[in-house]
Amino acid sequence: MNLSKSVLLCLSFIALSIQAMSIPTAAANFGKGKKRLSKKAFHRRLKSNSFTMEVTYNKAVQKIVKKYISKDRHGTELLLGRQAIYFPIFEKYITEFNLPKELKNLPVIESSLNPKAASKVGAKGLWQLMPSTARIYGLVIDDYVDERCDPVKSTIAGLSYLKDLYAKYGEWKLVLAAYNCGPSRVNKAMKKAGQSNFEEIKKYLPKETRNYVAKFIATSYVTENYFFHDLRPIYPEYTLQFCKVITVHKRISLKEIARQSGMDLKIIQKLNPSYRKGIVPPSATGNFIIIPIFGENLTVG
Repeated sequence: MNLSKSVLLCLSFIALSIQAMSIPTAAANFGKGKKRLSKKAFHRRLKSNSFTMEVTYNKAVQKIVKKYISKDRHGTELLLGRQAIYFPIFEKYITEFNLPKELKNLPVIESSLNPKAASKVGAKGLWQLMPSTARIYGLVIDDYVDERCDPVKSTIAGLSYLKDLYAKYGEWKLVLAAYNCGPSRVNKAMKKAGQSNFEEIKKYLPKETRNYVAKFIATSYVTENYFFHDLRPIYPEYTLQFCKVITVHKRISLKEIARQSGMDLKIIQKLNPSYRKGIVPPSATGNFIIIPIFGENLTVG
């Protein structure tokens, strides 16, 4: 099997995990469970994080940040730990698409980094794509596979959609709004307001969408600056933290992948939730499989 495409992603998995396990010494200057955050500190830290989107630390953002760093600390620490699995994938393709790095936080608010997450209205996966949108961007949904649950393919589709939305609106807050409530609602709000920027049209958008943009800003702050608030990521089991992506063209079962790689079947299933019946179908373009880097090389291509 040709594994050359997995090398860089494999290395990024390792780098992110090592980085995440190192708590910056700056955190020592803050009291345990630091819960207060000044507007000045918020903007200074986002500036140092090279945040692309223009942001305001308003009451809505403040409320969500407080929930992350104070009211739901345990839940936040679980989310921070899951980043070790998925952020390397997001970061690889965000770089390839030349998109703002903070977009890696979108699946945090969409799915809590759960690739099997499903909404009541039919959205699914890390990026919570609707079936119609998923198919537009080339994802397969059938009895054997739901590629919205494929961490790699859904990321490519989600970022492609975001890139197209930015080409349409030219402002990232409008892009986020359209991703949440749909372009048609954003277009109607723009028409009512006679304006084409988020701050001017937001009063015509659903409350959920207004909060969605605020949550994205708050989430982006916390994922980059959690150590200032004495948050400690709760990492998943060791074998899930260090992974590589390989490409398979022939039909193979997840059970056979587990056998060849020497990994527990439950680990392989958890990393590859898109294969509904445990079978990777044949593909001329290739299907992606995520396995721990400790696994043996597979003998099928």
